Amino acid sequence: MTQPATLRVETRALVAYGTERYEDAVTCGAVRRFLDHVGAVPPGAWGTLPDVSAKLARDWETTLDHRVDEAIAGRDEMEQMADALLQTAADFEGTDIATATSFDLVNQDLTPYLPTADGYDNQVRVRRGGAGIVTTPHNQHDPYERPAPVIPPENTQLAAVGHEILPSTRVVEEPLTLGTSDGNDLTLGGGRTTYYENGSGDALDQFVHTYRGNLLLLEAMLVEIGTGLRMPLSDLIMNAWSSAPGVIRNRADLLHSVANTYKTVRTNMEDETTSLARYWEGNSADAFTQHATGRATWLGQIQEQASWLAEEGKKAASLLEGLRNAYAAAGYERIDGLLTAMQDYATRVRGLFSPCSTRKTNCSRWPAYLSTSWSNPKNARSENSSS
Repeated sequence: MTQPATLRVETRALVAYGTERYEDAVTCGAVRRFLDHVGAVPPGAWGTLPDVSAKLARDWETTLDHRVDEAIAGRDEMEQMADALLQTAADFEGTDIATATSFDLVNQDLTPYLPTADGYDNQVRVRRGGAGIVTTPHNQHDPYERPAPVIPPENTQLAAVGHEILPSTRVVEEPLTLGTSDGNDLTLGGGRTTYYENGSGDALDQFVHTYRGNLLLLEAMLVEIGTGLRMPLSDLIMNAWSSAPGVIRNRADLLHSVANTYKTVRTNMEDETTSLARYWEGNSADAFTQHATGRATWLGQIQEQASWLAEEGKKAASLLEGLRNAYAAAGYERIDGLLTAMQDYATRVRGLFSPCSTRKTNCSRWPAYLSTSWSNPKNARSENSSS
């Protein structure tokens, strides 16, 4: 193998340019892996808001697929340019050529994904009379497993990807109690209650944790009465509470690294195309320069698309945050009225059956879901024994 240092100056220019484009091809492959990993927002992060969450998830997935296709197209285009120029250099010199790669991408988010891309190696080779770059083959006797990206622990934003804990519920057997002004609490006994965990810690999450028991008891009342109304917590508030805008925002913000990478690739390519023209002249050189200029312009376009997707993701996160705040505001505005109505209802129910404590006649049973937790258990037992 001939090393580039022994070649003529114009051939060295071709080899240097072709090697850079090969590195760009691998970089675009890393962008694809990055998009597949970082861009794949967990479906649950969008929540379950009717006509909102499903649309956001679907639109994000569609636009992300377009960005992945662009990364694949960029990889293929850069590979073709690298193959053409390095093969031209080998045929021009009449010798096989080996040249080292540097992969000097300065991007803390994309760099860990370079080793995961196809073709990542410390050198590239081309044979005279060949058909382009010859990469190191994998050992056919050993199954090839694509390496996982190694994320530096100090890159906390990227390290969080794939380790997010989304909002979840936990159901346990536990009675619910509604406090009343006279101390005679209304209790739902023997039923199931729900805990809401891993919330966002915002106003809506605080509201749910503060009034969880009250709202679940209200829903038990509504079910027993048979109103057919939507449940305020389970059917309304939970649709927004289950979203995780912080997860969406973090992943979307990281996609700016894709745009920054494309910008770096484009800038370097433009400078190197100008430099190559000083050493390579003729019709072929002019045609190639025109082609390379067009590819650089296209890189600028997909850079804008990547930046647009990142901003759209952040806008979607802001939209969900706004909905969560609106739900919380509406909840705080109405909760006092709901609690008053529930306590009123409990007092009226107890009033209907108060003669049972003094009459020696058979009384109708309480509704199946209600029992009385008296303020003085001893008095309650003595009254029951005398009846």
